[in-house]
Amino acid sequence: MWEITMSLFVIYFLIVSAFFFGFLYLIRNKPKRRISEILDRKDKDTINSEEVVSSIEKIYRKTSKSVSFFEYLDSNTLLKFCIVIVIALIIFLLGALGIVTMGKDTQAIAIGAVLVLMILVPPRIKGIIMKSKTRKVNVDLPYVIDIMAICVQSGMTIENALIYISKNIVFINSDIASLLERTAIKIEVSGISSALEQLYEEVPSAEVRMFCTTLQQSITYGSSIAPVLVELTKEMREMQLLAVEEKVASLSAKMAAPMILFIMFPILAIVAGPGFIRMMSIWGN
Repeated sequence: MWEITMSLFVIYFLIVSAFFFGFLYLIRNKPKRRISEILDRKDKDTINSEEVVSSIEKIYRKTSKSVSFFEYLDSNTLLKFCIVIVIALIIFLLGALGIVTMGKDTQAIAIGAVLVLMILVPPRIKGIIMKSKTRKVNVDLPYVIDIMAICVQSGMTIENALIYISKNIVFINSDIASLLERTAIKIEVSGISSALEQLYEEVPSAEVRMFCTTLQQSITYGSSIAPVLVELTKEMREMQLLAVEEKVASLSAKMAAPMILFIMFPILAIVAGPGFIRMMSIWGN
């Protein structure tokens, strides 16, 4: 019996390995087809959007180990294959040793579920982490702009203020520090206007784009920057307050379904239950 089980285990393992090697081959050839499609495509907006996403991912990978880990896991197909094979071996061994009673169909379903999870979960988790970090950038940016307004009022230029802030706000938000550090380096290379334009295009955040637009307008028209930055922080905080109020207002509508399911129905059962039971007993007699 043991020999039959082990032979079935080996055959099943070889079939699964062949399937995954074929899948790995297809995945490795997919980037080549993707490159040819991009080269043949005349629309450049998609290429620009991919460059923006890659630049944001570079910043977040630099400041977050979780983003870099899930990015590595998402891009490394061989590692996914090894993880699935290890889990499949564990499932087979547990079934062969009798520790866990699982049929062949159940084992196949479990391995298929692991395969689907390894394909779908890493990019989803990476996207969730990146969105949360972007929201944190939006929340912390008004404090950074207040610090920049103080630096400008003390006599610093915009370039010096950006360099100073990027070195001293790592404990507040490391992502904003990396963004400002990149912007300060680009200012030294290509000027402040092009650096702000690139920052505007790189970060998909309304607050960051408002900040870049305000600085560009102040530089273009020669107006004083410090009071404009103070007004900008007020507008950002009002926007954040409106967003919180909107969430609070929508909370009542979201609570309607749980209240109906868990409060109204039990109350109806408590109120109408005794009468219904009495009627059933009368009809039974």
